Amino acid sequence: MQNHRFIKYGLWLSEEENKAMTELCQRTGLSRANLLRKLILSKPIKERPNVDFLELTNEINQIGINFNQLVRRAHALGTVSDSDMKEAQRVYNKVYHLMREWEKTWR
Repeated sequence: MQNHRFIKYGLWLSEEENKAMTELCQRTGLSRANLLRKLILSKPIKERPNVDFLELTNEINQIGINFNQLVRRAHALGTVSDSDMKEAQRVYNKVYHLMREWEKTWR
């Protein structure tokens, strides 16, 4: 990929400004250059998710996968009614949708 950036800037910061930028870079996972580009273009800057959030997301996703497999198997064996199946799928879809919406706030 060819670099389309060809203008270089130098920037002097105070200790306070440097500390604030360093902390923001650590919280977002962005490099200083990428952080400044986002700020200049008024793009949203989101903090990176913490470990607990990532673990929770993975756990919910695995529960959803297991739940979906069980529901499909139960339906294939004929041990649940169609209305139960639809309700289970509705709950699964709601959890999945909420999880994805929550995830968007962190990415």
